Amino acid sequence: MPKAAANDTKLKNMYNTKNDNTKLPVPDGQLVRISDYIPQAVIDLRYATENNFTGKRIYSSSEALLCFGTVKKLIKVQQELDAMGLRIVVWDAYRPMEAQFRLWEVCPDPTFVADPRREITAHARGNTVDISLTGADGTPVEMPSEFDDFSSRADRSYTNIPEKARENALMLEKLMEKIGFTGYFNEWWHYSDNEEYDIIVR
Repeated sequence: MPKAAANDTKLKNMYNTKNDNTKLPVPDGQLVRISDYIPQAVIDLRYATENNFTGKRIYSSSEALLCFGTVKKLIKVQQELDAMGLRIVVWDAYRPMEAQFRLWEVCPDPTFVADPRREITAHARGNTVDISLTGADGTPVEMPSEFDDFSSRADRSYTNIPEKARENALMLEKLMEKIGFTGYFNEWWHYSDNEEYDIIVR
C-alpha cells in the first residue's frame, strides 16, 4: 500500500476502544505517540539522551508525544514529504513542566528556553514540535544548524548559511505554515500548531 494511502487509512481509523467494544474518536487534546500514526518519522528525542546542550538526560521516557490534533496535521506534512522522498525527524515534542524547569535551571535565557515560572510553555501544551528532515534512507538533509544551536545560524533570517541549507529550511517552513503551524524566529526547527487543545495526559 502506498505511504499516502496508509496514512489516509490511519486518519479514518483513529479510535480508542473501550472494554464494552464501543469505539470512540480520539479527542484532539489526547497525547498520542507520533510513531503510532507516522511510522516513517525518525524519533530522535534529544532530551531523552545526553546528546543535547545540557549533556544530561532530561526525559525519563524516549516516547515522542503530541496532542492528537497536532499529529493529524503532521500526518499531512509527512504525506507531502513522501512525494519528495523525505521523512520528518522529531527532536522534541511534548515536554512535561518538570522537564522545562530542569532546562531553565541549566539555561535561564528566555531567548532559547521558555521561563516556566511565567507561563505554561509551548512544548508543555503538547502542540509544539522540533523537527528536521532526512532522506528516505535516513541520510540527514542539510539544514542551517544542529539542534539547540544558540548561534545566529539557528534563526529564520537564514543568513550566513549554505544555500542548500537555506532552501531546505524554507521549504520546510512553507510546508509547515501551509498545514497550520507557525515557526519561532530564533529556532528554525521549532513549530507550534496554530490551534491549542485541552491537553489530556494519559
